[in-house]
Amino acid sequence: MQDILDTPRAADRWMRNTTGGIAVVAIAGILLGAGVVVADVLGKWLFGHSVFALNEVMSLVFAVAVAATFPAGAANRVNLKIDLLAPLTGARMTAWLSVVGSVVLLAFFVMLAWSIWGLGLRYHTQARATALLEVPLAPAYFVISLSMWASSAVQLLHVVNDTRAAVATPKDAGSSGIVVVLAALFAGICLGILYWMVTDMDGVTNFMYASPGLAVLAAFALLWLGVFLQIPLASVTAVIGVVGALAVLGPNAAVNTFGGDSADFLRNDQVATLPLFLIMGAFSVAAGVSHDLFRLGNAILGPLRGGLAYATIAACAGFGAVSGNSVVTSATFGRMALPEMQKLKYAPTLATATVAAGGTLGALVPPSGVIILFALLTEESIGALFVAAMIPAALAIVLYFCAVFATVTFSKDTVPAAARVPFSEIRAAFVGAGPVVGMFAIVIGGLYSGLFTVTESAAVGAVCAFALAILRGRLNRTTLLRVFSETTTTVAMIYALIFGGLMFAFFVNLSQAPDLVAAWVSGIDAKPVIVLAILVLIYLALGSVMDSFGVMIITLPVVTPIILHLGYDMLFWGVLMLVVVEIGMITPPFGMNLFIIKNIDPRISLTTVMKGVFPFIIADIVKIILIIAFPALSLWLPSTMN
Repeated sequence: MQDILDTPRAADRWMRNTTGGIAVVAIAGILLGAGVVVADVLGKWLFGHSVFALNEVMSLVFAVAVAATFPAGAANRVNLKIDLLAPLTGARMTAWLSVVGSVVLLAFFVMLAWSIWGLGLRYHTQARATALLEVPLAPAYFVISLSMWASSAVQLLHVVNDTRAAVATPKDAGSSGIVVVLAALFAGICLGILYWMVTDMDGVTNFMYASPGLAVLAAFALLWLGVFLQIPLASVTAVIGVVGALAVLGPNAAVNTFGGDSADFLRNDQVATLPLFLIMGAFSVAAGVSHDLFRLGNAILGPLRGGLAYATIAACAGFGAVSGNSVVTSATFGRMALPEMQKLKYAPTLATATVAAGGTLGALVPPSGVIILFALLTEESIGALFVAAMIPAALAIVLYFCAVFATVTFSKDTVPAAARVPFSEIRAAFVGAGPVVGMFAIVIGGLYSGLFTVTESAAVGAVCAFALAILRGRLNRTTLLRVFSETTTTVAMIYALIFGGLMFAFFVNLSQAPDLVAAWVSGIDAKPVIVLAILVLIYLALGSVMDSFGVMIITLPVVTPIILHLGYDMLFWGVLMLVVVEIGMITPPFGMNLFIIKNIDPRISLTTVMKGVFPFIIADIVKIILIIAFPALSLWLPSTMN
């Protein structure tokens, strides 16, 4: 063991193998749990009986399984960072910033592990158990805590290795002045707050009570500095939240709140929804559904002029219904549709823009991971949000079709002449895509009709995708391990973000800053739609430089009370915010999808991609106006749910 720890590469390999094995068992457990849920659903339908209090047992199983993905996530460094300033940061400063990020992340895991272990001891002493089956809670909390301790051990090795690497990094040309200023400002604020808390804790507490708005502004300033310095978002939000709460509640209460909120969140009845839909998407990709959907879109829309562009938009929407991720959608169809359009002499501007814009549909068409995150953070109904997004998603498809139509109409040399598609190809395409369409209909239709709860719907989708991959002969050991690995890293990243976001939100709410902001907004002599328009502009800017998960984690604690105070429905706001943030994925100069397309084919200049997306951005602006002008677009369909 000592030899392993003395060799950074060997230690890293050992960590990945060990934690990866644990994660495989965890994701396999979630998939097995999905099978149990599906069996229970079938039992209710066929025999009129279901397993008594199954949700109590499964919530504990899923909580432990999700927690077990964290060590693998730590080993693989799957933390969300904002690398906007990375090109301006020298190698030496980058190395030392990595050390800072690793230390902060270590503090994140240690606080979680320590506080959840304490909760387990308390629940053991109190003999706390579930309500119906009286299953003891303490063992689950101990296992969750052990997962966090394991993550802490992994992160400690990262700190050691990162420090070694930073010390060994030679001096280079240096970093840009703006990076140096930001780093100095961040360090100065952190050291100043630490000194103040050590020397005059009562003064810090009095300041928090007397000037809560100023305290939250300072917290947001520190948060943004940390984010731009590439510190993992989950850890910086958690640490700021704990330190802020510490000033008001004291250290024990602050840390216990962090662990308690995180553990309680893991026991949420809907905690398995996200990993199950992620499993559904991963197995769907393994089963080759992207090819089926692209083939179907081309068979239906191919006879139109510019048919391949229409087909790409439609296929991206269909793929979004099983993947729920815009980045994955753009990358998948960039590799599939872009070469086909290049082969047929489509203009590079249209070909690249179609894939980039179509990718944004991946997060809008339900089931969507971003929608699930919004629902979990705001305690809204996941099912209702899925249904609320249906009409806006259809509207987005239509408007993107209009963008393609306008492009090929006014620039006739952008696409070749329309080609006839044989009937045999159309029939084969429908047959090939039938299982995928059926799976989507079952999952969303069952949810809309009330036949499934959201967890049951996710379980049915995961099991159906798994069965489809098996029936098509696409599932082998390599594919299975890849699916489990992809799901592990995404689950670990998102739930770490949630834990950090929960603590940051707790601090913000503890300071009553949202109420102050809401009161300030009410004092502005402006119509609610004006305030809403300002928020939309802010989110457009944020979406162009940050991932949608990060935008939600940072902004929701403050923005949610404002929206409610303005009198808007949260279903409406959830859909609108998702639409706006996803537009940022294709907004120059920092839209993430633009860079994805550029990386797929380095021969294409970034300027070419940016020029092509403008018709789609115009379509998106029209979409925003329509959704704001007609809230029923997102509110009518949920009102008809059973």
